[in-house]
Amino acid sequence: MYENKKTEQNNTTCQKSNRINGLCYEPLGLPTQRVLRLKAQYQKQEENSHVKEIVRHFITPAELLHNSNTKNIPCSCSLHKEKQTDIYKYARNKMIKEQLIARGITDTHVLSAMSIVPRHLFVNEALHNTAYDDRPLPIACGQTISQPYTVALMCQLLMLEKGMKVLEIGTGSGYQTAVLREMGAKVFSVERIPELYNNTKKLLKNQLGYTDLQLFLSDGTLGLERFAPFDRIIVAAGGPTIPQALKEQMDHNAIMLIPVGNEKMRQSLVRVFKINGSYKEENHGATTFVDLVGKQGW
Repeated sequence: MYENKKTEQNNTTCQKSNRINGLCYEPLGLPTQRVLRLKAQYQKQEENSHVKEIVRHFITPAELLHNSNTKNIPCSCSLHKEKQTDIYKYARNKMIKEQLIARGITDTHVLSAMSIVPRHLFVNEALHNTAYDDRPLPIACGQTISQPYTVALMCQLLMLEKGMKVLEIGTGSGYQTAVLREMGAKVFSVERIPELYNNTKKLLKNQLGYTDLQLFLSDGTLGLERFAPFDRIIVAAGGPTIPQALKEQMDHNAIMLIPVGNEKMRQSLVRVFKINGSYKEENHGATTFVDLVGKQGW
């Protein structure tokens, strides 16, 4: 009788517990690509036998980042390699489905690019766990990285085709720059803040291997006249009006996206078409961006 009662107690305890001592669990329960599965051995609940559960061993982001070899990626194409350990793939896929596709992003080039670019690397390590949330996040120098949906919407509105020449005003964290590059664009990006420019240049070129990007430290409101004209222009900061210099650097049948508003931090997203030398503007709703600072901005 004593042995039977002891066996029943052990079986009950085993059924209730789904954790194993010594394993490290991700606090948010975020599934990762590096998952260690214990062998599932479902046995009949006979005397002196136990039911063993399938348990996933979740490694915390900081732990794996410090122990992996993802810091020196030789080229942008390596982002596609299965050998690269990427614990944020699940979070990116969730972002694509719940934030982008669910809200009307249909451009397959945009979706593909954003499923590849590791957004968490463009923010402070303390924010890695929130990098794929549907919200903007702070970066250095009082600037921000736009929420994923805003980046996707702007890239979709660009109607970008592979090989097009794109001028980006406001490199910022470099996330949108990387997305445009993954979409096949020839990117010319301008940043006005030296600290951001230097840090982002190291990340994009040295760490992620985008060696063909053209990055400049300059007044973005003046564009890059010596490299004009451009097929597409995308501005990641809001100004009181559309800079005339940027209009003049648009090629025939070019498109420009820019937040415009008379009040700081309150703008409308405007899409500008240049057709036969004339300009047509479309309003795509209210938005909020950091200030477009420069000779033809604030």
